[in-house]
Amino acid sequence: MNSGNEIGFRQLFDRDTWTYTYMLFDPETLEGVIIDPVKEKFERDLQLLEELGIELKYVMDTHVHADHVTAAGLFREMTGAKTSVGEPSGVPCADLLLQDGDELEIGQHRIQAISTPGHTDACTTFKINGMLFTGDTLFIRGCGRTDFQQGDPKQLFESISQKLYCFPDETRVFPGHDYQGRSSSTIGEEKRFNPRIHSEQTQEEFVRIMNSLNLKRPAKIDEAVPANLSCGMSPAMGHGTEENFSMVDLHRILGMLKPEERVVDVRTPGEYAMAHVPKSLNVPMGGEQEFIEELRNYDKVYLYCHSGRRAQTVYTILSRQGLDNLVCICSSGMADWIASGFPVNRGEAGF
Repeated sequence: MNSGNEIGFRQLFDRDTWTYTYMLFDPETLEGVIIDPVKEKFERDLQLLEELGIELKYVMDTHVHADHVTAAGLFREMTGAKTSVGEPSGVPCADLLLQDGDELEIGQHRIQAISTPGHTDACTTFKINGMLFTGDTLFIRGCGRTDFQQGDPKQLFESISQKLYCFPDETRVFPGHDYQGRSSSTIGEEKRFNPRIHSEQTQEEFVRIMNSLNLKRPAKIDEAVPANLSCGMSPAMGHGTEENFSMVDLHRILGMLKPEERVVDVRTPGEYAMAHVPKSLNVPMGGEQEFIEELRNYDKVYLYCHSGRRAQTVYTILSRQGLDNLVCICSSGMADWIASGFPVNRGEAGF
């Protein structure tokens, strides 16, 4: 279907993650973009691009996703398209880090980036021809959660109420997900019927609602976040990491650690208290921002978790903050340490 302003449009769906992917293209020049592509659907989407004759110029992610892996890197390799994501994400592999108000052109059409943080700090809504592609900022009768990845309910309230609800009521809304089979909405509908953030909602009540949701942790977050910080490709292990470093290697050097070297456990405080590597410090994943300067001062920081996934996530997050002193134990973890019969300590600790 096309809008009245003659923009080519396709809405695609991934049933496993309830994710919408969007293709937009100029019908005359056939220059196009794809928004929030899913890695598992790469072949499907590439086939459609080829069938329609679309020259892909940009691959646009609305944010660093926690529920699926982007196909951005694959599309760049296959088509030469430029990848883009919101500037606060700091994704090191992105060709374009978009700021509020930036515009990208496809043929006669301009796509405007609108910074809408709150679900994550880098969430970006894309506006073109009376349509808003809102990612996880604004859903149909809902909104994105705010309890991880620098989420902030106050910011989300401001993004929706001050940046999105200012558009005309007839403006179309196309979300990143829908779990009820709905494909689109309008700004007017959401202002009237959205139970979390209707036009009469107060910030205080919205914050209360968001802070009381008690949602399950995204099932794919440990896989998706580090992959998406690498444009959906295998996360690059920077020069600060010793490749294939294992818990066996950590055990071998533990007694020789220098004062300027640290071992850091990125599991939850509860997991850490039950059993952890002697001399290790607890910096739970999600709280690493508080300790960045402390960690930066060490010559070397060894990161581990239960199996390696969380350590890889924290490694990627800290690396994009400029830390080059990290060693990620990404292929093993505390489970292997215990299975090997190495000594453990118990109890709470930290910086």
